[in-house]
Amino acid sequence: MLGDIYNIKFILPNIGEAEGELIRIKGPHLTELINRELPINSRVLKRENLFLIPVSFIYAIEKPTITAKRGDIVFEPNSKAIIVLIEDRKFDSKIAVIGSIVKNLKIFDKLTQSTGVRIESLNG
Repeated sequence: MLGDIYNIKFILPNIGEAEGELIRIKGPHLTELINRELPINSRVLKRENLFLIPVSFIYAIEKPTITAKRGDIVFEPNSKAIIVLIEDRKFDSKIAVIGSIVKNLKIFDKLTQSTGVRIESLNG
């Protein structure tokens, strides 16, 4: 269904967990692809005031934009990464805002370096 929301969890070992949601209407094919790839095991890389999570898939963005706000989950095809923003930002290239962090965004504020991350579904 077009209005589906996929509830996900970001697990940062020895740091904590955050919950987010992928909103299918913001990128139907991309959110479906990410949901099928779960669980994703990767690393969180801190760059300025955003956190990049490299992924192994490539996909074109469906509803491109260059702006996003604090707490948004975006996909950036040039870096092949899911990004969590901890402040509002304007990008130089097109991105897709595909969801948001809905619980415990503050754990990303605490990160000072890269760490492991597991993204998994809460939908069962």
